[in-house]
Amino acid sequence: MESLPLQAHVKYRRGSLYKYKSLRGANLDHVREIVRDSMIYCPRPEQLNDPQECKPQMVIGDIADPAYWPKVEAWVRRCVSHRVPPPDEKEIQAELAGLTQRKLEELVKQSADSYHREVNNQYRILSLSNSVKNHHLWTKYADSYKGVCLDFFVDPMLGSAYAVSYTDEYPALDITNNEGFDAMRQTLLVKRTQWEAEGEYRMVFKEPPMEDDPALVHQRLQFPEPLLKGIIFGAHVAEDHRRFLKKLARFRKSDLAFFTAHPAPEKLGEVHIRTLSSGTSQNATG
Repeated sequence: MESLPLQAHVKYRRGSLYKYKSLRGANLDHVREIVRDSMIYCPRPEQLNDPQECKPQMVIGDIADPAYWPKVEAWVRRCVSHRVPPPDEKEIQAELAGLTQRKLEELVKQSADSYHREVNNQYRILSLSNSVKNHHLWTKYADSYKGVCLDFFVDPMLGSAYAVSYTDEYPALDITNNEGFDAMRQTLLVKRTQWEAEGEYRMVFKEPPMEDDPALVHQRLQFPEPLLKGIIFGAHVAEDHRRFLKKLARFRKSDLAFFTAHPAPEKLGEVHIRTLSSGTSQNATG
């Protein structure tokens, strides 16, 4: 797939987005790395929480349709261009003449695993949420308010965060359109509706990086330090974890704001955010 241009039919976001993290076990080291070293881990697609995502069904249209055939021809030319040595025009025409609907459908089946494997090998995903007041995420990913939520300010220095679409229709990707933004959208920005409560936005990175994109180091994104604006502690976070993370601010040149998140006793699912201490004018909202 190509680089990721902005498209009008895909929502993207600037401003605060949030990463919920447990502090159990190795997760505390992960959060330390984010706060102190300004590095955050970006999983492969196969490391995400839904094993079915990022694996669209590959399909082929009716090659007898005169309006569709040019797409097939362009796709075949892209495929054969990688051969060594590349075929000449006579060989390409012979290959095109030998195509049948059945042959292409069999080829699509064979290509699906290869496409999914390449997506997993090349792409890394940073998942963020659109709200700091998501009770579901505080419970599921921040260890029932024993963890934290990290407030990032997403701007062009960090990249673009694209909204995830939620549907129970299995994504179908026409194999002749397996490059470009629409392929990326159907492959990396679609999840099943059971995950809709997460309000997810994704930043997508490629290894090796496209031109002008940041290079990841061991799947970690080095982000500009000031873009981590604050830490929201869950109401039940251990006091030693709170002290440890607040002390990490000494290693930073830019200030962090500190807050606490409390489940609202008066209404299930609501979350209250309170200022703990602050060395900056940033507020946790959303």
